[in-house]
Amino acid sequence: MTAIWRAAALAAISLSAACATTAPMNAASRPETAGPVKPAYLAAEIAGKTGDEIDTALGAPDLIRVEGAGEFRRYGLAECALIIVLYPDESGVRRARHLEAGALKSGEAKPDLDRCLARGRAQG
Repeated sequence: MTAIWRAAALAAISLSAACATTAPMNAASRPETAGPVKPAYLAAEIAGKTGDEIDTALGAPDLIRVEGAGEFRRYGLAECALIIVLYPDESGVRRARHLEAGALKSGEAKPDLDRCLARGRAQG
């Protein structure tokens, strides 16, 4: 039994020595912890805005179609086509009343609106 304990002790010492020779991880080599990322856009920040205010935030739309008093706008984002429908308020100013995320390609599943807005515009 004593030989087994000696072998175990020797293995433990060897293992701890091997760990001790490894360079300690400094702040520069440590992987960064992923904290919460601020969404690029929020639905609450777009709802109720005018077309000009939306364009200031999102950039120019890919499509604008006016039908009667309403206006349909489509913006190409990183993960979806953002559809915004504007209707006149009580003073006649068109404001965003409906937001919806659409697939970028026909046949793809409809994406989640909040996720679509959070990713924002495509980079590059």
